[in-house]
Formats: sequence, C-alpha cells, structure tokens
Amino acid sequence: MHWLSSLSWNEIAFIIAGMLVLDGPRYCLTTTLVVLYDWACDCYRVVIGRPEPAEFTHCPSVCVMIVGRNEGDSLPATLQSVIGIYPRLEIVICDDGSNDNMSTFAREWARQHSEISTTVVQRPWRGGKSSALNLAYQHSQAEIIVAVDGDSHLEPDAIWEIVQPFADAGIGVVSAMVRVRNAFTNLCTSCQAFEYLQSILVGRRVSAGLGILPLASGALAAYRRDLLERVGGWDVGPGEDLDICMKIRKLGFQIAFAPYSTCQTEAPTKWWALLKQRHRWDGDSSVRHFIRKHGDYTNPFWKTFTWSNLLVFWDAVIFHLLCGIATVVWLFAECLQPSNVPYLFMLLTIYVAAVLCEIPSFIGILYYSRTRKTDGVLGLILPLMPLYRFLMLIVRTQANVREILYRDSFNQRHVPPHVRAATWHW
Repeated sequence: MHWLSSLSWNEIAFIIAGMLVLDGPRYCLTTTLVVLYDWACDCYRVVIGRPEPAEFTHCPSVCVMIVGRNEGDSLPATLQSVIGIYPRLEIVICDDGSNDNMSTFAREWARQHSEISTTVVQRPWRGGKSSALNLAYQHSQAEIIVAVDGDSHLEPDAIWEIVQPFADAGIGVVSAMVRVRNAFTNLCTSCQAFEYLQSILVGRRVSAGLGILPLASGALAAYRRDLLERVGGWDVGPGEDLDICMKIRKLGFQIAFAPYSTCQTEAPTKWWALLKQRHRWDGDSSVRHFIRKHGDYTNPFWKTFTWSNLLVFWDAVIFHLLCGIATVVWLFAECLQPSNVPYLFMLLTIYVAAVLCEIPSFIGILYYSRTRKTDGVLGLILPLMPLYRFLMLIVRTQANVREILYRDSFNQRHVPPHVRAATWHW
C-alpha cells in the first residue's frame, strides 16, 4: 500500500492496463450487463404474472449417440442415465475398436431394454472420434443428434432442456452445461469445477446472448441432423467439436446454450494429466481452426461472411492467442529489470485486480445456478483462480506457439496414425 500510494493514478492504471482495456470490458462488463438484463427480465415476468413455462413444449425425435473406445467400465452409468428421460428417443452406441467388453455390454443392455430403439456398431479397428461420430449418426433417423461422451452422466431433464432451443429455426447447435463430478476430490479438480462454472455456465450464457458462441461441448451437444449432412459430418480432430460448430455458423445458423441441460464428467485429478489435456485442447483452436482453416470468417466478400462471425474470429485470435503471447513476453521481460521489488509489487497489484475481476462471474454463477449451496462452497477457491488461470495461459501459449511452428495438433496420439496421415494438414 505504501508503494501504491507513491504512484499517480495514471501509473496505477498503466500497471493494470490489461485489466482495464481487455479483461474488464470483455469479462466483467459484459457479464455484469447480461446478468442484470436476465435479472430485469425475471423481475418483469414476476410483476406481470407471467412466469417461465413449467412444461417443455418442443419434442422432436432425438438420437443419443455414444461413441468411445474401451469405455466398458463407464458405459453402464451413462446408459442408465438415459433411460426414461425422453419419449421420442433412440440410441446408437459406436465402439471405436475397443479391446475391452464395451460392445458386449452394449449389446446385452440393448437386449434387456428392448423398449428403446438401440443400435450397436462395432469396428474392428480404431478410426478416432470423428469417424466414429460420422459412422454412428448414419444409423439414426432422428431430427436431432445428441452427442454424448462415453463417460458422461446425464441429469434427468438434460435431453428435454437441450432440444427446447431448436424451436427457433435459426438455431443449428445447442451446447449444454458440463459439470465436474469429482469436484471436491482435491485442489486440481476443484479449480477445474469452478472454471467450468465460470466459462460454461456464465461465459457461454454471455456469448450465446451476444450471438458469438463458437462451440459446443463434446461431452454433451445437440445438432440438427440435416445440418450435419450439409457440412459432411465431423472432420478429423482434435478440435472436431469446435470445427463442426464453425462450419454450421457459416451456414447462417446460431449456437444456443442450454444452461440446465447438464451432464456430469470426470476431471483429471493430477496436475500433469490436466496440463496434457489442456495442451491438446488449446493447441488446435486459434491457429489451426480460426486462422488456417476458417480464415474466411474475416473476408467480407466471402459468401458466408457475417459480422458476428468476424467478432468470433477476432475474439479468439486476440484473447486466446495474441494476449497470451504478449502477457508471457511482458512478464519475462519485467523479470530482467534491474530491481525486482517494483516488479513483485506490480505482480501483487495485478493479482488483486484479477481477483476483483473474478467477482462478477461468481455473482453470475450464484444467479444462474440451481445448486447454489454447492457452487457457493466452490467459490471459496476464487482467490486462487488468477494463479490457476495464469498456469493455463502458459500452457495455452506454449501449445499455440508449437502449433504455429510445428502443426503440433496433427501429431496427437488420440487420432490414429493412418487417419492423421490421410488428413489435410491445415
């Protein structure tokens, strides 16, 4: 405080310029405005005596696709969570070359639950998630395709909630809410659980409200079947979930967010496993998909150009690529300054500002949440989130740099070598 008191307001503003110019408007201001808008709408409905409909009205036919490899242990719980939750339902299970009992269990389950139209597809070799999804949806006739990971657990209203936005003909994809099932296992899972609440429950609500939501969660997402056929299905991953959403946006459709269509997923419990997961997730996003593959988002003369897609492009490139590189370069450059005392004070000042920036999203979490008590307890980890986010920023920056230099996303081992070799390297 003594050091801060020796500075002018201009000098303090310069230290937290990134928060004031970038993080403040993008996260704090937009989140605050959207939450206030939703609160005002809720208050207005109460005043005029017109609450939100208690019953679901839109009921298209739905195919739940479960694809995976060696998911024999987790598949029973996933299938159990689907039973009886929706009337017009069919299930397609695609075994992507497993060497466990996944197909055997799936066929036995289909025999025991003959009241549900269930198709089991087994491949003798591994083709990767994208090709498994493409194979699975061809065995369905439903209007809406719901892709579910083999280790996801759906909550009772998940399918009903995720299909309601499709009542709007302009919606092509609906993203669901993903929660961490093992949130309280240790510090690593708690950070991820709180991050999911901020980035998905609040962040995607804000992005969808602004019309700039670019992706749907791979763990649980819904697509119009006719649009999947128009775009040719999923391309080879990683990042196949982002890629197909970007292609559907090019057709002129929006991506909606269903905050109460929820699935539970298992998060990595070890820091090293988490870092490897994020390196895989972040390495293909900005560089591979936005810049190399879908650079036509920025071309006003391209037939698929829209201003919202242009905003989506620059949001990804500026905040997920350029700002990360600039932040890392600045921090290490400051380390080389002769005196490190002001540097440590600057870091502490930035940390305090970052903690304050977390507060609006936490308020948004409590407002939108249906489990406020649990989510409020998770909020105790809020002071650690700037440090966690900085760790993720380092991983994202390193992954982006490697993608720029080496096209590292095409060397990911979860895509089979013969598939990688036959894929166009954007």
